[in-house]
Amino acid sequence: MQRFHRHYWQGFALFLVCGLLQACSPCAVFSGAKDDKPEPAAAHGADSPSAAVTDLIAHLRDDDLPGLARSALPAELHTEVEAAWKDERSRWPLTELPLDDSIPKVLAALTQANAEQTLQQSFRQQLSGQTRAMQDAARGLGVFGKEYLGREGHYNLSQRQHYTQLIDVFSSWAASAPLGEAGRGRQSIGLLVKAAEQGGIKSDEDFSRLGLAASLEGLTPLYVAIKQILELYGLDVNQTLASVRVETVSENGDEAELRVSYELAGRPVKTVMQAVRVQGRWYLADYLQAARASLDAKTPAQTTDEPVPAAPDGAPAG
Repeated sequence: MQRFHRHYWQGFALFLVCGLLQACSPCAVFSGAKDDKPEPAAAHGADSPSAAVTDLIAHLRDDDLPGLARSALPAELHTEVEAAWKDERSRWPLTELPLDDSIPKVLAALTQANAEQTLQQSFRQQLSGQTRAMQDAARGLGVFGKEYLGREGHYNLSQRQHYTQLIDVFSSWAASAPLGEAGRGRQSIGLLVKAAEQGGIKSDEDFSRLGLAASLEGLTPLYVAIKQILELYGLDVNQTLASVRVETVSENGDEAELRVSYELAGRPVKTVMQAVRVQGRWYLADYLQAARASLDAKTPAQTTDEPVPAAPDGAPAG
């Protein structure tokens, strides 16, 4: 019971924070049903600097995660990342998420036998009615998130500034969100467990077996669930995605600087991104750098003995 409760709290916090950072950021990856008609493969890259962002946003709004990964990388690099997924050398674009090493652990907890019943019971015993404590924990998680961003070397200055804004907005929103409300909690757990079951991914080994495209397709139900959960608590991700605006500040040969702005929970967020042209197509520079770096990075399968970051002070104890 304690183990499941700990996984639930970490998973709830992880999916809220990562869902917020990812779904509300143009560097993200995940409502409705899709038809059964096959869709044409997304093109690699964009035809203009600003489209390097807006094309990714379009994939998000269409719930086309494999298309997003394809559009974000040149063909040769995309092929290398696909191969690296199979032999566990890369988990890009999941590595764009804070606490990405915890994702397999959360998936395992959500797909355990009787996971929903166990997590529902844990919620009733530990979290239901504890809105104030969870709000305090969310504020603590914001502090933890900033510390995490500060010590992780693979974030550049623009990313740190961007994610810091997101964490500030999240903390402010969470401070008044009904996080411990029983009905919403029950519904959230049901959505997460059902989505994990539908996606069929239980471990990092499944990522390797399925490969890049199929794994991202399998994670799509979780993204849909994250959006639904955030909306339950008063945050409309689709509205945020619709508010994204991109301006090309400068373009010099094969490099361009972009100013990106959007609204999150009623507050403005602004960031600067760099785009580069490769073989006539435009890509986000940070994505190319991160994808290349991931080919030699230590993967979650190599870090299974490392501890999951503890919940911040104020989180209900497991």
